[in-house]
Amino acid sequence: MPSQSRKILSLSALIGLLMTTVFSACSTSAITGNGGNSGNTSSNSNSCSNVQLTYWNALSGPDGPAMQQLVDQFNTSHSDIKVKMSIIALANYATKLDTAAASNTLPDVAIVNEDQIATSAFRGIIQPIDSIMPQLGYAQNDFPARAWSQDEVAGHRYGVPLFINPLTMFYNADLMRQAGINTSPTTAAQFTADAAAMTKGNVHGFQITSGFPVQQIFQQLLHQYGGSEFNAGTTKATWNSPAGVRALEWMKQAQSSYSQPKLPVDADVNSFKAGNAGIIWNGIWQDSNVTGNAVGFNGQAAAVPQIGPDPATWGGMGSLTTPYHKQASSQCVQNADATFIKYIVDNSAKLASFGDVPAYHTALYSSTVQSIPLMKSLAPAVQNPVFPPSVPGISDAFIPLGNAIGAIMSGTSTNIQQTLDASANSADQILQQDRQKYGTTPKNA
Repeated sequence: MPSQSRKILSLSALIGLLMTTVFSACSTSAITGNGGNSGNTSSNSNSCSNVQLTYWNALSGPDGPAMQQLVDQFNTSHSDIKVKMSIIALANYATKLDTAAASNTLPDVAIVNEDQIATSAFRGIIQPIDSIMPQLGYAQNDFPARAWSQDEVAGHRYGVPLFINPLTMFYNADLMRQAGINTSPTTAAQFTADAAAMTKGNVHGFQITSGFPVQQIFQQLLHQYGGSEFNAGTTKATWNSPAGVRALEWMKQAQSSYSQPKLPVDADVNSFKAGNAGIIWNGIWQDSNVTGNAVGFNGQAAAVPQIGPDPATWGGMGSLTTPYHKQASSQCVQNADATFIKYIVDNSAKLASFGDVPAYHTALYSSTVQSIPLMKSLAPAVQNPVFPPSVPGISDAFIPLGNAIGAIMSGTSTNIQQTLDASANSADQILQQDRQKYGTTPKNA
Protein backbone atom coordinates (compact mmCIF):
# COMPACT_ATOMS: atom_id res chain seq x y z
CA MET A 1 0.00 0.00 0.00
CA PRO A 2 1.59 3.34 0.91
CA SER A 3 5.06 4.62 0.99
CA GLN A 4 8.17 2.69 0.65
CA SER A 5 8.48 0.96 -2.67
CA ARG A 6 8.80 -2.72 -3.36
CA LYS A 7 10.54 -3.78 -6.54
CA ILE A 8 8.89 -6.61 -8.44
CA LEU A 9 11.72 -8.98 -9.24
CA SER A 10 11.55 -11.61 -11.95
CA LEU A 11 15.20 -12.35 -12.61
CA SER A 12 14.89 -15.96 -11.60
CA ALA A 13 12.64 -18.37 -9.83
CA LEU A 14 15.12 -18.46 -6.97
CA ILE A 15 14.88 -14.71 -6.38
CA GLY A 16 11.11 -14.89 -6.66
CA LEU A 17 11.00 -17.65 -4.08
CA LEU A 18 13.28 -15.68 -1.78
CA MET A 19 11.10 -12.56 -2.00
CA THR A 20 7.96 -14.59 -1.40
CA THR A 21 9.52 -16.09 1.71
CA VAL A 22 10.54 -12.69 3.05
CA PHE A 23 7.12 -11.13 2.45
CA SER A 24 5.39 -14.13 3.93
CA ALA A 25 7.46 -13.78 7.07
CA CYS A 26 6.55 -10.10 7.26
CA SER A 27 2.88 -10.82 6.87
CA THR A 28 2.82 -13.20 9.80
CA SER A 29 3.70 -10.48 12.28
CA ALA A 30 1.23 -10.03 15.09
CA ILE A 31 -1.22 -7.23 14.34
CA THR A 32 -3.82 -7.97 16.91
CA GLY A 33 -3.48 -5.33 19.62
CA ASN A 34 -3.83 -6.28 23.24
CA GLY A 35 -7.06 -4.63 24.26
CA GLY A 36 -5.05 -1.93 25.99
CA ASN A 37 -3.22 0.95 24.42
CA SER A 38 0.20 -0.38 23.52
CA GLY A 39 -0.69 -0.79 19.84
CA ASN A 40 1.60 -3.80 19.85
CA THR A 41 1.05 -4.93 16.27
CA SER A 42 4.74 -4.91 15.50
CA SER A 43 6.37 -6.43 12.44
CA ASN A 44 8.48 -9.58 12.70
CA SER A 45 11.72 -8.34 14.21
CA ASN A 46 13.93 -10.62 12.10
CA SER A 47 12.56 -9.99 8.61
CA CYS A 48 10.91 -6.57 9.05
CA SER A 49 13.45 -4.71 11.14
CA ASN A 50 14.24 -1.02 10.74
CA VAL A 51 11.06 -0.03 8.89
CA GLN A 52 11.02 3.74 8.38
CA LEU A 53 7.67 5.55 8.13
CA THR A 54 6.84 9.17 7.39
CA TYR A 55 3.74 10.78 8.89
CA TRP A 56 2.18 14.10 7.91
CA ASN A 57 -0.49 16.16 9.62
CA ALA A 58 -1.59 19.78 10.00
CA LEU A 59 -1.78 19.84 13.81
CA SER A 60 -0.31 23.30 14.29
CA GLY A 61 -2.10 23.97 17.60
CA PRO A 62 -1.52 22.51 21.08
CA ASP A 63 -2.37 19.07 19.73
CA GLY A 64 0.77 19.14 17.56
CA PRO A 65 3.26 18.69 20.43
CA ALA A 66 0.89 16.16 22.00
CA MET A 67 0.92 14.13 18.80
CA GLN A 68 4.71 14.34 18.67
CA GLN A 69 4.82 12.87 22.18
CA LEU A 70 2.70 9.96 20.98
CA VAL A 71 5.04 9.42 18.03
CA ASP A 72 8.06 9.52 20.34
CA GLN A 73 6.44 6.99 22.66
CA PHE A 74 5.65 4.78 19.69
CA ASN A 75 9.24 4.92 18.49
CA THR A 76 10.52 4.05 21.96
CA SER A 77 8.21 1.07 22.32
CA HIS A 78 8.72 -0.30 18.78
CA SER A 79 12.35 -1.11 18.08
CA ASP A 80 11.64 -2.33 14.54
CA ILE A 81 9.66 0.72 13.33
CA LYS A 82 10.64 4.38 13.37
CA VAL A 83 8.23 7.17 12.47
CA LYS A 84 9.22 10.69 11.43
CA MET A 85 6.40 13.20 11.84
CA SER A 86 6.06 16.46 9.92
CA ILE A 87 3.56 19.20 10.83
CA ILE A 88 2.50 21.27 7.82
CA ALA A 89 0.49 24.48 8.01
CA LEU A 90 -3.16 23.78 7.26
CA ALA A 91 -3.26 26.49 4.59
CA ASN A 92 -0.49 24.67 2.69
CA TYR A 93 -1.48 21.10 3.50
CA ALA A 94 -3.58 20.28 0.43
CA THR A 95 -1.00 21.82 -1.90
CA LYS A 96 1.78 19.90 -0.18
CA LEU A 97 -0.10 16.63 -0.70
CA ASP A 98 -0.76 17.48 -4.35
CA THR A 99 2.90 18.27 -4.97
CA ALA A 100 4.03 15.12 -3.21
CA ALA A 101 1.58 13.02 -5.21
CA ALA A 102 2.98 14.40 -8.46
CA SER A 103 6.55 13.57 -7.40
CA ASN A 104 5.64 10.24 -5.76
CA THR A 105 6.91 11.46 -2.39
CA LEU A 106 3.74 11.16 -0.35
CA PRO A 107 4.14 10.05 3.28
CA ASP A 108 3.27 6.60 4.56
CA VAL A 109 0.52 7.88 6.86
CA ALA A 110 -1.34 11.20 6.79
CA ILE A 111 -4.26 12.83 8.55
CA VAL A 112 -6.95 13.91 6.09
CA ASN A 113 -9.96 16.02 7.08
CA GLU A 114 -13.57 14.93 6.70
CA ASP A 115 -14.31 17.17 3.71
CA GLN A 116 -11.24 15.96 1.80
CA ILE A 117 -11.48 12.17 2.15
CA ALA A 118 -13.52 11.58 -1.00
CA THR A 119 -11.70 14.24 -3.02
CA SER A 120 -8.33 12.78 -2.03
CA ALA A 121 -9.53 9.29 -2.95
CA PHE A 122 -10.79 10.32 -6.38
CA ARG A 123 -7.59 12.25 -7.07
CA GLY A 124 -5.46 9.27 -6.16
CA ILE A 125 -3.76 10.88 -3.17
CA ILE A 126 -4.95 8.26 -0.70
CA GLN A 127 -5.74 4.60 -1.23
CA PRO A 128 -8.13 2.06 0.33
CA ILE A 129 -7.08 0.51 3.63
CA ASP A 130 -9.39 -2.50 3.30
CA SER A 131 -6.44 -4.90 3.33
CA ILE A 132 -5.21 -3.77 6.77
CA MET A 133 -8.61 -3.44 8.44
CA PRO A 134 -8.55 -7.04 9.75
CA GLN A 135 -5.20 -6.23 11.34
CA LEU A 136 -6.54 -3.03 12.91
CA GLY A 137 -9.60 -4.82 14.26
CA TYR A 138 -11.95 -1.82 14.35
CA ALA A 139 -15.66 -1.97 13.57
CA GLN A 140 -18.46 0.55 13.12
CA ASN A 141 -19.63 0.38 16.72
CA ASP A 142 -16.17 1.51 17.87
CA PHE A 143 -16.91 5.02 16.54
CA PRO A 144 -19.86 7.36 16.00
CA ALA A 145 -21.72 5.83 13.05
CA ARG A 146 -21.55 9.02 10.98
CA ALA A 147 -17.81 9.33 11.61
CA TRP A 148 -17.24 5.75 10.50
CA SER A 149 -19.24 6.15 7.28
CA GLN A 150 -17.47 9.39 6.36
CA ASP A 151 -14.29 7.47 5.55
CA GLU A 152 -16.08 5.11 3.15
CA VAL A 153 -15.91 6.05 -0.52
CA ALA A 154 -17.35 4.00 -3.40
CA GLY A 155 -17.50 0.84 -1.32
CA HIS A 156 -13.98 1.08 0.09
CA ARG A 157 -12.59 2.32 3.41
CA TYR A 158 -9.99 5.06 3.13
CA GLY A 159 -9.37 6.07 6.73
CA VAL A 160 -9.88 5.49 10.43
CA PRO A 161 -11.49 8.35 12.39
CA LEU A 162 -9.04 9.81 14.89
CA PHE A 163 -10.61 12.93 16.39
CA ILE A 164 -13.63 15.21 16.04
CA ASN A 165 -13.49 18.99 16.50
CA PRO A 166 -17.07 20.07 17.25
CA LEU A 167 -18.68 23.47 17.40
CA THR A 168 -18.47 24.46 21.07
CA MET A 169 -20.13 26.97 23.37
CA PHE A 170 -17.88 29.29 25.35
CA TYR A 171 -19.44 31.30 28.14
CA ASN A 172 -18.46 33.89 30.72
CA ALA A 173 -19.49 32.25 33.99
CA ASP A 174 -18.96 35.52 35.88
CA LEU A 175 -21.46 37.37 33.69
CA MET A 176 -23.87 34.48 34.06
CA ARG A 177 -23.58 34.57 37.82
CA GLN A 178 -24.15 38.33 37.87
CA ALA A 179 -27.32 37.74 35.83
CA GLY A 180 -28.52 35.13 38.33
CA ILE A 181 -27.69 32.15 36.11
CA ASN A 182 -26.19 29.14 37.87
CA THR A 183 -25.73 26.62 35.06
CA SER A 184 -24.88 26.85 31.38
CA PRO A 185 -27.79 26.50 28.93
CA THR A 186 -28.52 23.19 27.21
CA THR A 187 -31.90 23.93 25.58
CA ALA A 188 -33.26 26.61 23.25
CA ALA A 189 -35.41 28.12 26.00
CA GLN A 190 -32.52 28.29 28.44
CA PHE A 191 -30.22 29.78 25.82
CA THR A 192 -32.58 32.60 24.84
CA ALA A 193 -33.35 33.38 28.48
CA ASP A 194 -29.67 33.46 29.43
CA ALA A 195 -28.62 35.53 26.42
CA ALA A 196 -31.39 38.03 27.12
CA ALA A 197 -30.48 38.26 30.81
CA MET A 198 -26.84 39.09 30.02
CA THR A 199 -27.59 41.63 27.28
CA LYS A 200 -27.40 45.03 28.92
CA GLY A 201 -25.24 48.11 28.47
CA ASN A 202 -22.01 47.23 26.67
CA VAL A 203 -22.45 43.51 27.30
CA HIS A 204 -23.96 41.31 24.62
CA GLY A 205 -25.48 38.02 25.66
CA PHE A 206 -24.49 36.23 22.45
CA GLN A 207 -22.10 37.52 19.82
CA ILE A 208 -22.43 36.13 16.29
CA THR A 209 -20.44 37.32 13.27
CA SER A 210 -21.22 37.63 9.57
CA GLY A 211 -18.29 35.33 8.73
CA PHE A 212 -16.83 32.19 10.24
CA PRO A 213 -18.38 30.22 11.90
CA VAL A 214 -21.85 31.27 10.72
CA GLN A 215 -21.96 28.62 7.98
CA GLN A 216 -21.16 25.95 10.56
CA ILE A 217 -23.83 27.32 12.90
CA PHE A 218 -26.33 27.27 10.04
CA GLN A 219 -25.51 23.68 9.13
CA GLN A 220 -25.94 22.59 12.73
CA LEU A 221 -29.32 24.31 13.01
CA LEU A 222 -30.38 23.03 9.59
CA HIS A 223 -29.95 19.44 10.76
CA GLN A 224 -31.52 20.14 14.14
CA TYR A 225 -34.62 21.38 12.32
CA GLY A 226 -34.73 18.19 10.25
CA GLY A 227 -33.07 19.46 7.08
CA SER A 228 -29.97 18.54 5.10
CA GLU A 229 -27.58 20.35 2.79
CA PHE A 230 -28.15 17.98 -0.15
CA ASN A 231 -30.51 15.31 -1.41
CA ALA A 232 -29.72 11.63 -0.94
CA GLY A 233 -27.69 11.36 -4.13
CA THR A 234 -25.84 14.65 -3.58
CA THR A 235 -27.07 15.89 -6.95
CA LYS A 236 -29.04 18.84 -5.63
CA ALA A 237 -28.62 21.34 -2.79
CA THR A 238 -31.55 21.36 -0.36
CA TRP A 239 -30.49 23.92 2.24
CA ASN A 240 -33.19 26.27 0.88
CA SER A 241 -35.81 24.03 2.48
CA PRO A 242 -38.17 25.26 5.22
CA ALA A 243 -35.63 23.92 7.72
CA GLY A 244 -32.93 26.08 6.15
CA VAL A 245 -35.11 29.17 6.22
CA ARG A 246 -35.98 28.50 9.85
CA ALA A 247 -32.30 28.07 10.75
CA LEU A 248 -31.26 31.36 9.19
CA GLU A 249 -34.25 33.16 10.68
CA TRP A 250 -33.16 31.96 14.11
CA MET A 251 -29.65 33.26 13.50
CA LYS A 252 -30.91 36.70 12.41
CA GLN A 253 -33.21 36.90 15.41
CA ALA A 254 -30.36 36.01 17.77
CA GLN A 255 -28.17 38.62 16.11
CA SER A 256 -30.76 41.39 16.42
CA SER A 257 -31.68 40.47 20.00
CA TYR A 258 -28.32 39.79 21.66
CA SER A 259 -25.40 40.65 19.37
CA GLN A 260 -23.72 43.57 17.71
CA PRO A 261 -24.61 43.65 13.99
CA LYS A 262 -22.31 42.98 11.04
CA LEU A 263 -19.41 41.62 13.09
CA PRO A 264 -16.39 40.50 11.04
CA VAL A 265 -14.61 37.19 11.53
CA ASP A 266 -13.06 36.83 15.01
CA ALA A 267 -14.92 39.83 16.41
CA ASP A 268 -16.96 37.41 18.53
CA VAL A 269 -13.79 35.92 20.00
CA ASN A 270 -12.26 39.35 20.64
CA SER A 271 -15.43 40.60 22.31
CA PHE A 272 -15.57 37.51 24.50
CA LYS A 273 -11.93 37.86 25.54
CA ALA A 274 -12.56 41.50 26.44
CA GLY A 275 -15.35 40.41 28.79
CA ASN A 276 -18.10 42.02 26.69
CA ALA A 277 -19.85 38.85 25.50
CA GLY A 278 -21.72 36.32 27.59
CA ILE A 279 -21.70 33.47 25.05
CA ILE A 280 -20.08 32.66 21.73
CA TRP A 281 -20.14 29.54 19.56
CA ASN A 282 -16.89 28.62 17.87
CA GLY A 283 -14.61 25.68 17.20
CA ILE A 284 -13.23 23.68 20.11
CA TRP A 285 -9.76 24.79 19.03
CA GLN A 286 -10.53 28.17 20.67
CA ASP A 287 -10.66 26.55 24.11
CA SER A 288 -7.10 27.41 25.13
CA ASN A 289 -7.61 30.94 23.79
CA VAL A 290 -10.77 31.92 25.67
CA THR A 291 -10.75 29.90 28.91
CA GLY A 292 -8.43 29.41 31.87
CA ASN A 293 -5.45 31.73 32.16
CA ALA A 294 -6.05 33.14 28.68
CA VAL A 295 -8.78 35.44 30.03
CA GLY A 296 -9.27 37.57 33.12
CA PHE A 297 -12.61 36.04 34.07
CA ASN A 298 -14.12 32.59 34.55
CA GLY A 299 -14.30 31.45 30.94
CA GLN A 300 -15.88 28.03 30.52
CA ALA A 301 -16.75 25.69 27.64
CA ALA A 302 -19.49 23.14 27.03
CA ALA A 303 -21.55 21.58 24.26
CA VAL A 304 -23.67 24.01 22.23
CA PRO A 305 -27.32 24.01 23.36
CA GLN A 306 -29.72 22.04 21.19
CA ILE A 307 -31.98 24.59 19.52
CA GLY A 308 -34.03 22.38 17.18
CA PRO A 309 -35.77 19.08 17.95
CA ASP A 310 -33.14 16.79 16.38
CA PRO A 311 -29.68 16.30 17.93
CA ALA A 312 -26.90 17.48 15.61
CA THR A 313 -23.51 19.11 16.12
CA TRP A 314 -21.32 20.51 13.38
CA GLY A 315 -17.84 19.05 13.52
CA GLY A 316 -14.59 18.69 11.70
CA MET A 317 -12.80 15.34 11.76
CA GLY A 318 -9.29 14.09 11.16
CA SER A 319 -8.75 10.53 9.93
CA LEU A 320 -5.61 8.47 9.58
CA THR A 321 -5.04 7.44 5.96
CA THR A 322 -2.36 5.77 3.87
CA PRO A 323 -1.37 7.83 0.80
CA TYR A 324 -0.83 6.16 -2.54
CA HIS A 325 2.56 5.28 -4.04
CA LYS A 326 3.14 4.32 -7.65
CA GLN A 327 5.25 1.37 -6.55
CA ALA A 328 3.40 -0.74 -4.00
CA SER A 329 4.95 -0.76 -0.56
CA SER A 330 6.25 -3.97 0.95
CA GLN A 331 4.21 -6.11 3.29
CA CYS A 332 6.55 -4.99 6.06
CA VAL A 333 5.62 -1.35 5.45
CA GLN A 334 1.94 -2.19 5.25
CA ASN A 335 2.19 -3.99 8.58
CA ALA A 336 4.07 -1.05 10.05
CA ASP A 337 1.36 1.32 8.81
CA ALA A 338 -1.26 -0.77 10.59
CA THR A 339 0.86 -0.96 13.74
CA PHE A 340 1.30 2.80 13.85
CA ILE A 341 -2.30 3.69 13.02
CA LYS A 342 -3.60 1.32 15.68
CA TYR A 343 -1.22 2.74 18.27
CA ILE A 344 -2.30 6.33 17.62
CA VAL A 345 -6.02 5.52 17.65
CA ASP A 346 -5.73 3.32 20.75
CA ASN A 347 -3.85 6.10 22.55
CA SER A 348 -5.96 9.01 21.27
CA ALA A 349 -7.22 9.74 24.78
CA LYS A 350 -3.93 11.55 25.27
CA LEU A 351 -5.01 14.17 22.71
CA ALA A 352 -8.15 15.13 24.64
CA SER A 353 -6.38 17.54 26.98
CA PHE A 354 -5.27 19.49 23.92
CA GLY A 355 -8.67 20.02 22.31
CA ASP A 356 -9.22 16.91 20.19
CA VAL A 357 -12.29 14.82 21.01
CA PRO A 358 -11.31 11.16 20.43
CA ALA A 359 -13.49 9.47 17.83
CA TYR A 360 -12.65 6.01 19.19
CA HIS A 361 -15.28 5.15 21.79
CA THR A 362 -12.87 3.26 24.03
CA ALA A 363 -10.75 6.40 24.30
CA LEU A 364 -13.68 8.83 24.44
CA TYR A 365 -15.39 7.05 27.31
CA SER A 366 -12.22 6.25 29.23
CA SER A 367 -11.90 7.65 32.74
CA THR A 368 -9.04 9.86 31.55
CA VAL A 369 -11.16 11.65 28.95
CA GLN A 370 -14.39 11.68 30.95
CA SER A 371 -12.58 13.39 33.82
CA ILE A 372 -12.19 16.45 31.57
CA PRO A 373 -15.44 18.44 31.96
CA LEU A 374 -15.50 19.72 28.37
CA MET A 375 -14.93 16.25 26.93
CA LYS A 376 -17.68 14.81 29.10
CA SER A 377 -20.04 17.52 27.88
CA LEU A 378 -19.13 16.96 24.23
CA ALA A 379 -19.21 13.14 24.24
CA PRO A 380 -22.96 12.92 23.52
CA ALA A 381 -22.75 15.76 20.97
CA VAL A 382 -20.17 14.05 18.76
CA GLN A 383 -22.42 11.01 18.39
CA ASN A 384 -24.47 13.07 15.91
CA PRO A 385 -21.87 15.03 13.94
CA VAL A 386 -22.75 17.10 10.90
CA PHE A 387 -20.30 16.25 8.11
CA PRO A 388 -20.49 16.96 4.38
CA PRO A 389 -21.39 14.09 2.06
CA SER A 390 -18.38 11.95 1.24
CA VAL A 391 -18.27 12.82 -2.46
CA PRO A 392 -15.40 14.42 -4.41
CA GLY A 393 -15.23 18.19 -4.67
CA ILE A 394 -17.92 18.72 -2.04
CA SER A 395 -16.15 21.71 -0.47
CA ASP A 396 -16.65 23.68 -3.69
CA ALA A 397 -20.40 23.16 -3.50
CA PHE A 398 -20.52 24.82 -0.08
CA ILE A 399 -19.04 28.10 -1.32
CA PRO A 400 -22.39 29.56 -2.47
CA LEU A 401 -23.92 28.64 0.89
CA GLY A 402 -21.22 30.46 2.83
CA ASN A 403 -21.66 33.53 0.65
CA ALA A 404 -25.44 33.47 1.12
CA ILE A 405 -25.28 33.21 4.89
CA GLY A 406 -22.68 35.98 5.06
CA ALA A 407 -24.89 38.22 2.93
CA ILE A 408 -27.90 37.71 5.20
CA MET A 409 -25.93 38.14 8.43
CA SER A 410 -24.19 41.30 7.16
CA GLY A 411 -27.44 42.78 5.87
CA THR A 412 -26.43 43.03 2.21
CA SER A 413 -29.27 40.60 1.45
CA THR A 414 -32.54 40.59 3.36
CA ASN A 415 -34.77 37.99 1.70
CA ILE A 416 -33.73 34.69 3.25
CA GLN A 417 -35.69 32.40 0.94
CA GLN A 418 -34.53 34.07 -2.26
CA THR A 419 -30.93 34.20 -1.10
CA LEU A 420 -30.89 30.53 -0.17
CA ASP A 421 -32.64 29.62 -3.43
CA ALA A 422 -30.01 31.41 -5.50
CA SER A 423 -27.16 29.79 -3.60
CA ALA A 424 -28.71 26.34 -3.99
CA ASN A 425 -29.02 26.84 -7.75
CA SER A 426 -25.35 27.82 -7.93
CA ALA A 427 -24.38 24.77 -5.88
CA ASP A 428 -26.35 22.49 -8.22
CA GLN A 429 -24.20 23.66 -11.12
CA ILE A 430 -21.02 23.01 -9.14
CA LEU A 431 -22.21 19.52 -8.23
CA GLN A 432 -22.83 18.75 -11.89
CA GLN A 433 -19.39 20.07 -12.87
CA ASP A 434 -17.75 17.96 -10.17
CA ARG A 435 -19.50 14.79 -11.37
CA GLN A 436 -18.08 15.43 -14.83
CA LYS A 437 -14.66 16.29 -13.42
CA TYR A 438 -14.20 13.35 -11.04
CA GLY A 439 -16.29 10.60 -12.61
CA THR A 440 -17.66 7.70 -10.59
CA THR A 441 -14.57 5.69 -9.62
CA PRO A 442 -11.70 6.77 -7.35
CA LYS A 443 -8.19 6.40 -8.69
CA ASN A 444 -6.15 3.49 -7.37
CA ALA A 445 -9.20 1.82 -5.78
